[in-house]
Amino acid sequence: MAKTADNKHLQYLQESVQHAIERVDLVFYAEAAFAHFECNQLDLAGGLSVYDFTIDPAIIKRRAAHISTDGNHDYFLSTILQGAARISQAGAGFLQRPGSLALMTGGMPYTTEYATRTRRIIIRIPEQVFRERLVNSEECISIGALPNTGLGRVVIDMLRSISSEAERLTLTDQYTLTQSLLDLTGALARASIKPRETRRDARHAELLSRILGYLEAHFMDHEMRPARIARDNSISIRYLHSLFKQSGTTVQRWVWERRLKAARKDLLDPTLARRRISDIAFERGFSDSAHFSRSFRNRFGISPSKLRHLAAESHHQDLTL
Repeated sequence: MAKTADNKHLQYLQESVQHAIERVDLVFYAEAAFAHFECNQLDLAGGLSVYDFTIDPAIIKRRAAHISTDGNHDYFLSTILQGAARISQAGAGFLQRPGSLALMTGGMPYTTEYATRTRRIIIRIPEQVFRERLVNSEECISIGALPNTGLGRVVIDMLRSISSEAERLTLTDQYTLTQSLLDLTGALARASIKPRETRRDARHAELLSRILGYLEAHFMDHEMRPARIARDNSISIRYLHSLFKQSGTTVQRWVWERRLKAARKDLLDPTLARRRISDIAFERGFSDSAHFSRSFRNRFGISPSKLRHLAAESHHQDLTL
């Protein structure tokens, strides 16, 4: 009877692993040594999910057949809190240990080997969010180990904090956290690709920096258009578009992004709670409130009115504590 019970428990653990995050196969190093698997999932406001799991020694394989079955192409940002994971994907292999950062995709086969009991934190980023927020083309995607110094250290510390604190955050704070994490991860992913810089590249970077400063000062101007930006900076429109294309975005997308972030900041500000949403949109450079609302929802996954409502509830809770 004990053997039957052990077999049932092992089967339960195996099925749990196979369906915990996405479809995978579980290969045991030794069945007798695999006695523990725990996976806690928290869905955050803003579209991301957090997985905090601990697993005994085993090998995880995601195969092409799994991708065809579940159709998952989401991205996974992870760090290790305990143990280690040897990961192979996209023709590259690396060892992830505590204090390191990795980016993987469910849209490509991979193998993850856990030689010891390992605790790992994974942030799931939906494919559409990843494409819209982090990168703009396949060439920009760096799958594998990410830098763990500088900005990478900040992201690692955020993942550790999310694993222990996110559940206690208000929905508004969760939302703000996910937006910050996406911005930082996007910057880190782009920074990890470092093509050889030439003098021409340096001149382009200097000019782009100057134009970004100009845009920061004028992004709320309703008449801000590529033609005017090019004219005011003494370059051609074609050159302007080329500069932004090299940085993985477009000038219009940058302006819209900056306006949307500014409007979001205003909606979260309790001192502006009585100001109409349409007035905030207009002050931040939008001329059509309906278009603003659609763009805001598409960008942040929540309507302006809903975000303001959550912010008001959060502020009221803070005042009553």
